[in-house]
Amino acid sequence: MRILLTVVIASFLLPYISAAQTQPSGPTGAPRVETYRSVAIDARGSLVITTSDQKTIVVPKEGEQSSFSAPIVSSAGTAVGAQAEFPNCCTSYDIPLQLVIYANGKVHRFTGIGLPIFQWHFADGGTRVAFGQEPVHFGCSIHYELRDIQSERLIESADVPETCGQIPDPPVVKIPKWVTDLNSDRK
Repeated sequence: MRILLTVVIASFLLPYISAAQTQPSGPTGAPRVETYRSVAIDARGSLVITTSDQKTIVVPKEGEQSSFSAPIVSSAGTAVGAQAEFPNCCTSYDIPLQLVIYANGKVHRFTGIGLPIFQWHFADGGTRVAFGQEPVHFGCSIHYELRDIQSERLIESADVPETCGQIPDPPVVKIPKWVTDLNSDRK
């Protein structure tokens, strides 16, 4: 009888136990998104992120990476990002070859087409990231990408010609709003 009673109680409680072990949910029942209060760079050069729950997360440099640029938290507090700087054979300074984003418990490293990522910002409150890439010197265009952070999926890209020695009068192209927003953020 006790075994039967235990099996009945366990089968009744099992769905509730399983639900309690999944990611915590917010007031609407949707999974709760981790939010971030601040970010800094420690003495070792790692990103040190403080969550809204006062938890500390450390994102270390990776491989040949020399440093991180000044990190920022997205406007909604759902993502943290910084450019990852690397040594460059042909300059006297390191260049940002990756954009490192930490969101919802995962590190995302964006490289685009392999050129330096000189400009970037969070879009859509921190669910997406927009960035621009161009050569260190003498570029005639800037390659832009808009990516979803969680899936890392490319949403859209654009190549915008710039005035340069080889092309003093570049063709006019339609510039997407997300690129205009990125460029207005720089000013």
